[in-house]
Amino acid sequence: MMQSNALLAALEPVARARFLPRFQRVELRRGDLLHSDGQLTEWVYFPLTGLVAILTQTIAGESVQTGMVGCNGGAGILEAFGSGRHRSRGEVQIPGAALRLSVMRYREMLHASPGLQRAVERHLEMLVTEARQLMACNALHSIEGRLSRSILDALERSCLERILPITQEALAQMLGVQRTSVSGCIAKLQREGLIRSSRGAIEVLDVARLEQVACDCRESLAVAREEIWAVPPQQQLSSGGTRSPMMPL
Repeated sequence: MMQSNALLAALEPVARARFLPRFQRVELRRGDLLHSDGQLTEWVYFPLTGLVAILTQTIAGESVQTGMVGCNGGAGILEAFGSGRHRSRGEVQIPGAALRLSVMRYREMLHASPGLQRAVERHLEMLVTEARQLMACNALHSIEGRLSRSILDALERSCLERILPITQEALAQMLGVQRTSVSGCIAKLQREGLIRSSRGAIEVLDVARLEQVACDCRESLAVAREEIWAVPPQQQLSSGGTRSPMMPL
């Protein structure tokens, strides 16, 4: 079960056996709120399937999606340290399942597992890289290219095959654009035979062609991901032994 999440898969067998009884399996239902802005962090969630949208909200109450967490990572892995408070809202966008662990046990597990420490460090580096890339993407690329990239990214991170159970409203929030703009792009992609849209779902019919339409940020991030995860373990750990799990940005 832990092999379904990229971070938990990095646990050594001894650490896995030690902490497995401490995990709780939870069902992720669309719209479930895992954490809210300003809330103290109680749980760290490791999705096995499904997708959690990370939403940043203004004082005026407007919100936009600034991240997505699926089987590639965890929700709360950074907030478990520092102030211990969330600066965003975590809402289930695509239903699935997750394993969750209390903050205290998560900290213990991170101290006990050099493999998990390395995986979390690389994951956090990748999150910062994505944030920088997507800032440029929002300013430079068309909605159609961004939408195509987002559909493919969401499909991968939710560990789904071809059908993405997501609404056009959620896609609009993901891109920070009007729903009418998303509807127009979806209609175009559907006419070209790349996707099939139904109520509350997008089916990808031609992955290869959708990859061609997607903006080149997808390719840039794929290269960055390969380089980040290829870093030898000895470069991530100090020569004096296991390093502190406070992950630098």
